Amino acid sequence: MECNTVKDALLKIHQLKEGDCLILDIDDTIIMPEAMMFHPCSPFSKFIDDLKKKKHEKLPQILSNWRLRRKIKLVEEDWVEIINLLKSRGVKVIALTAMQSGAFGGISSMEEWRVKELREHGIIFSPFAQNSIEKIIDKENAATLHQGVLFTGSHPKDKVLNGFINKYTKPNKIIFFDDRLEQVQLLHDYCAKANIDYRGYHYTAASKRVYDSAKDRGAFQTKELIETNRWFEDEDIEKNLRK
Repeated sequence: MECNTVKDALLKIHQLKEGDCLILDIDDTIIMPEAMMFHPCSPFSKFIDDLKKKKHEKLPQILSNWRLRRKIKLVEEDWVEIINLLKSRGVKVIALTAMQSGAFGGISSMEEWRVKELREHGIIFSPFAQNSIEKIIDKENAATLHQGVLFTGSHPKDKVLNGFINKYTKPNKIIFFDDRLEQVQLLHDYCAKANIDYRGYHYTAASKRVYDSAKDRGAFQTKELIETNRWFEDEDIEKNLRK
């Protein structure tokens, strides 16, 4: 089911009770970059995805440097209140993100970096692996768990969720939000096989913000990131242009 704003799903979310689970993707679901070039209408919006697909020789350095320096914002401010309310009612709230685990480029721990980034924006998940980094699938680039956030490593989301459920508990019901439709369908198929009541939302709120091509500095930003490994926010470029 497509969902343009979390407000459209509040009725179903508020029906969750103890023993149920809300699972959230992170990038372009909970948080998104501030830079205009990442808007879906921008010709540069797939820049990071393209780097990953091409397996650029400097990918770890480029990607980690961008992650450490970029500015992000919440896709919708409502998420903080929703997560905290559900946790207070005994609902398990976890994240499931398609992201490397362990060290990557200039980031010594992807798990610790990501949790810190989320906490700075008021996002705190249920306390699974609160003081440790647990391996959920211990092979290849391991799938891990830290402070309620599941990192897929090199594994598909359904396999990682299955590993989490086998280690902890099987929820009575799952509601899942992801900006990628194929991930929503993947968990639908898994929950059907596992006999778990499931409702998935293809969440498109990040794509609804206004796009202004005049403020898109993607040509400069991508060139600098590739050639010099430096990231500049839109506001940094605007300040230099006014000098």
